[in-house]
Amino acid sequence: MPAHGSFADRSVVLLKPSGERVAFRVEFGPIRREGRSFCCRVRFHGWADSPPDIRGADSLEAFLLAVGLVHGILDDFVWRGGRVLWPGTNSDYDLVHFVSSPAWRRTGPADSAGRRPPRRRRGRARSEAIR
Repeated sequence: MPAHGSFADRSVVLLKPSGERVAFRVEFGPIRREGRSFCCRVRFHGWADSPPDIRGADSLEAFLLAVGLVHGILDDFVWRGGRVLWPGTNSDYDLVHFVSSPAWRRTGPADSAGRRPPRRRRGRARSEAIR
């Protein structure tokens, strides 16, 4: 992770309820140690003032809290009637993907369709076997 400057960013287009389109980019980092905690810088470009640096017990917590804060700000924007779009499109950016990836899946045994097999039911069969 770079000691200076941002290490992650995301660009989207904000469609305000008025119909105005605003290019928006958010940068995360650097993360600095300050005493016993860590601070993650968050910088907004193109829309709204940047929030203050986000503090966490360690660098991962500071980063995750920063991402969660930005997600919450964008979610509030949508709740108030705005839309978040992929740049250069009219396609909505699903905010779920701001904090996770559709490629992340629970690991473990799966059937050929990629689903987990159903759990075996024990209750009734077990009680009948005891009788």
